[in-house]
Amino acid sequence: MSTTMEQYLQAWTRLARLADAVPEPAWDAPSPCADWTARQLAGHLVDGARQVQALLQRRPPLVPVTDPTALAKLAGDNPRAALRDAAGTVKETVADLDPGHPISTPHGPLPAEQVLAMALTEPVVHAWDLAGATKQPVVLDDEAVATLLVGVEQVGDQLAATGMYANALRVPDHAPPTERLLAALGRHDPRR
Repeated sequence: MSTTMEQYLQAWTRLARLADAVPEPAWDAPSPCADWTARQLAGHLVDGARQVQALLQRRPPLVPVTDPTALAKLAGDNPRAALRDAAGTVKETVADLDPGHPISTPHGPLPAEQVLAMALTEPVVHAWDLAGATKQPVVLDDEAVATLLVGVEQVGDQLAATGMYANALRVPDHAPPTERLLAALGRHDPRR
């Protein structure tokens, strides 16, 4: 089984590959994230990578970018390149990181591995969002899904209370892990 750090790096690599296959007009398509296009979703991912980088490099936390126009600017005219660059920055930042080293976070000091376990949601779940917006197939990594599912199911309805996620959807207990993860985050796979 791979470590959370490896899962995080692999998720960004997969996301960059997915972005490379997006047809140019599809960047302006609506995404499953309310009020965001695929381009704005790419900007959100770039911003998220910058925030994680700041934490891991022990810099003060960055204020998240939430304005859709600003998110589109972060993605720029070439969202593919923006996501490739973000993936490269993630790789450089995580390369020599000690997984047990405490990182100062708004929730108190946490081991770097735990910070990345929380950050893993972004490249994994938003890869699904990007694929949906741009009509591409995507298969989420089973190990990353399993890592995320444990934490997401533990916090339950608290995620929707943050305003960052839709209410959880009901799925059968025997549903596959990816379907359970997406449903817990308020996402429905229309292909099912």
